[in-house]
Amino acid sequence: MRLFVDDNLVPVSPDWGSVYDILHENIKDIMPQGKVIKDIDINEKNYGELMLDSEKSRAFKLSEIDDIKISTMSPENLVVESIASAVDFLNEFQRGIDSTTDEIRLGNYVEGFNNFAGYLSGLSVFVQVMEKIAQFANMDYTKYIYKEKSVQAYFGDTEKILASIMSTQKENDYVLLTDIVEFELKPNIAVWIDILTDIKAKVKI
Repeated sequence: MRLFVDDNLVPVSPDWGSVYDILHENIKDIMPQGKVIKDIDINEKNYGELMLDSEKSRAFKLSEIDDIKISTMSPENLVVESIASAVDFLNEFQRGIDSTTDEIRLGNYVEGFNNFAGYLSGLSVFVQVMEKIAQFANMDYTKYIYKEKSVQAYFGDTEKILASIMSTQKENDYVLLTDIVEFELKPNIAVWIDILTDIKAKVKI
């Protein structure tokens, strides 16, 4: 197994059996000072999602023939890029909400929810990205206020809406579910875009 960090070959331990061992157990030993991970490629294929999902990184076993390449960046760039990727996801999510509600109102419940499920799972990644932003921007979401309300409180709002969606879906009340998605979740997503824009403008590392 070979491990490159910013194109520099670094020593590896024979005890490293999974990506988790590198990214979560020993990353401080191989990272340049003042840098954080930007991306990871394994055998010329990108596996950036493993940085956010510790369970997947545990399951990804490594072999002696693997070539692993890690690229790094400054914490400042990480925050900027994380905000940009989160905003891109949320904009796409809003478009997905429009598509989902159209499908449901046409009676295509299965197709509508299959598409929507992908976006809902993406919200867990969004939360992890927000945690990364807080970590590297040294932010406390209970104290960061946007329009007289803490960012942590907005997380609570989103959780309540998602709980309503799950409950309504179980009851097969598609009319109510569509209303919740369109008139509660979509505006909530718009607020998150505004919050991220506000963070980008105000936060200094």
